[in-house]
Amino acid sequence: MKNLFDHALQSHDIDHAHIRDKSEFKKLIINPSEYKGGIAIWGALNPVYDTHGGIKEDGVHVHARREVGGKKEIDETYDVVQVPYTSQNGLELYFEINGLDASNYNISTIFKQRLKYLHCPNCGKIHSDKDWYAVHPHEIHECEYCNHTFTSDEPVISNPIMLLKELCGDVLQDRIVIDPVERTMNARQERFKGGVQIWGSNPAILWTASKPEEGGIHFHGFRHSYSIEPEADETFGKVKIDGLYLNPEMVRHLMAQNGLDYLKGFIHSCYCPVCNHSHFDQFDNAVNPHNTHYCENCCLSFKSGSAIVANPLIDIFNGLAKVYQQFSDNHS
Repeated sequence: MKNLFDHALQSHDIDHAHIRDKSEFKKLIINPSEYKGGIAIWGALNPVYDTHGGIKEDGVHVHARREVGGKKEIDETYDVVQVPYTSQNGLELYFEINGLDASNYNISTIFKQRLKYLHCPNCGKIHSDKDWYAVHPHEIHECEYCNHTFTSDEPVISNPIMLLKELCGDVLQDRIVIDPVERTMNARQERFKGGVQIWGSNPAILWTASKPEEGGIHFHGFRHSYSIEPEADETFGKVKIDGLYLNPEMVRHLMAQNGLDYLKGFIHSCYCPVCNHSHFDQFDNAVNPHNTHYCENCCLSFKSGSAIVANPLIDIFNGLAKVYQQFSDNHS
């Protein structure tokens, strides 16, 4: 069993490297013991609102501080991140995190899905569930390496990140996350003529800092269109843009929903026909298009014209984009 355990780790490292030529990869090797101030690792998901544009990031985003309370020495996105560990046989090996596994881990956890890791019984490699399978526990799995179909004992979602967490002694998916409610942003888009970017702050894959992890909404504001570095770059507990409040849970949901290809075209804003409340589908309802909805305001059921997933931010962001376009046209 020990040999299978170590073989699966090494196979996982090697096989993910074939996705692109290694010379094209941006790789980081990071040892948590060298960063006493803590490291944090996330899958890089695209912003839910972006009037700045620029290159879309994918991969693995890393924050790292060498000293407690010190500056971030690493704040960057990589194609792969390698974390050294000692195998059960005493060998020094590296566990490799790729962007697809990292992003799917974040998506799964935003929707409160429980994860495990499964070995393919045919080739011994670690199975990675993606897209629809990353948010729906299932018993039948197809190995992406050897195409072998196998069955788990119970419905489960498999992600290799769970093995890394086990190696690091971090088996829990839920950590205490503190929204910095004292930190607020009340922004007007006209101040940031270079554009605005918005992300939801979701729990990190790994978090080794001694302080609690922050939740909330991450905000970038650019003074000029040619700016590379944002003037405003911070995580806030409360965010208003042009007078409109952004709900952090809605932001997190939409960020994860946008990362699921099968949901493209299904996410809309909709309103209860009785009380006109903007409806918000959460967790399981947020990943399964449906046409019968239950209003969280008046508790009555209503139907949408087609199967959709409801998120109020679609209309909010469409309105904000129009405001941004208007003042951009006036200043062009």
